[in-house]
Amino acid sequence: MKPHEGRKRRWGDRSDGFKVRNMDPMSVMEPYIMPKKLDAWVLFEDELDISAAEAFIQKMRKGEMPNLTLYEVIFAAIVRTMVEVPELNRFVKHSRVYSRNNIKGAMTVMKGMSRDSDRTIIMPQFECEDTLNDVVRRIEEETSGIDKNVKVEDDENKSAFDGVETAFSILPGFLLSFAINILRVLDRYGLLPKKLIKVSPFHTSFFLTNMGSIGLDAVYHHVYEFGTLTVFGSIGRKYVQYEPQADGTTKRVVKLKMQFVVDERAADGFVYAVGFRKIRNYIMHPELLLQKPEKIVFDKIDKEKKKKK
Repeated sequence: MKPHEGRKRRWGDRSDGFKVRNMDPMSVMEPYIMPKKLDAWVLFEDELDISAAEAFIQKMRKGEMPNLTLYEVIFAAIVRTMVEVPELNRFVKHSRVYSRNNIKGAMTVMKGMSRDSDRTIIMPQFECEDTLNDVVRRIEEETSGIDKNVKVEDDENKSAFDGVETAFSILPGFLLSFAINILRVLDRYGLLPKKLIKVSPFHTSFFLTNMGSIGLDAVYHHVYEFGTLTVFGSIGRKYVQYEPQADGTTKRVVKLKMQFVVDERAADGFVYAVGFRKIRNYIMHPELLLQKPEKIVFDKIDKEKKKKK
């Protein structure tokens, strides 16, 4: 099941989302006061004790998920949270707020670990009922076809995104600028072709990058002005701390820092606070992700009809 599955489009809706029609006056005003994402960035930072998650991953690697990674656990935690706090899956376009009609994540995959290595991006789509096993399977399905031994432009099995990216990159500068400007206008008015939206990492629910994989700490990464991306997360390298206990002993804990940039126009601070607490809880207790969601929450985007007296 996808968000808003079966809902019919109305005037003002987009192919990738439905207009939120029940916002309070402040939420209506904000996208006009802050017309660009750059105006509305909010930065979140959190430090987690992932000792239990590390033990869980080691246990699962001995059984049904031999290649499970912390990155996949965090991906699953974000997906589950967007099912339970669907306001996190909203976006702003042309000063209007929309509720996205799918859950799609994005991540960068390096084709090598040298300075001249190419990059590609995968964008697995998820269902509301997905468990950790489902999330891992969908990610692995996307990564399994990547050939890390060839450049993107030489890859005969390049992804749809790589194909579009390669086609645009060979255009002369003035034509490339013109084409991107046309796409911006079409996107602004919800007229971008569905095929382009489908392969665009700029039109995803969230983007997550793993800076720890290259030995760096988490960073605050911008949310792109082009497209509808609202949440961009970054995780850093794991590190060990020894924390003093009440009995005078010390305890070894594994820590991880996460940093997120979000568009505050899409949801208010209370919603983000609830959402990030849930993400934190699922990462620290990943066994909860093995089960389907207890309840799928649907984004309430319509005005309530006034009861007749």
